[in-house]
Amino acid sequence: MVGRPTQRTPEITAQILEGIRDGLLHRGTVCKLVGISPRTLRRWIKQDPAFRESLRNAEAEGEAKLSRVVVKAATKDPRFALDVLRARYPERWGKRRARIETAENVPLDIPPTLPKELRAIWREAAEKHWKDPKLNRELEIYWATGETSRPKQIRALRKLLTDLETEQGDPADMPPTIN
Repeated sequence: MVGRPTQRTPEITAQILEGIRDGLLHRGTVCKLVGISPRTLRRWIKQDPAFRESLRNAEAEGEAKLSRVVVKAATKDPRFALDVLRARYPERWGKRRARIETAENVPLDIPPTLPKELRAIWREAAEKHWKDPKLNRELEIYWATGETSRPKQIRALRKLLTDLETEQGDPADMPPTIN
């Protein structure tokens, strides 16, 4: 009994690895683009250890490529930098969500140390029950940096990123550096 011919050709293999290296880290998406099923890809991985290793290497390269893009973007946008810090170091930067429900109207007084520039943002955020991410982020960036001007916030967040990158720890936990 003769089985059907394989769909695996050097061209298809190269397209899969190239797609993953380019940052298409979802295997199902790559399969769809090259015209095979995810089941077929899983079978090839199981049957061919060399292909499996090549695929893993391509995934590592794709992740590194995307990481460099993310770190570069974070140096230009303090809000994005804060999001990266939250994703990379959730224990220190993650949002702690607490839900407080009450039948009474709880006054949310403006902290006396809050700069005048941020008081309108505080009032608006409180009126929206702290559900507006943009307003919350403005206040969080101030609390993280102690600065109200965007250029100073960017410098402070860059310094925080640098400090985190130079901390002692497992090198595998460190984000890639951009040259």
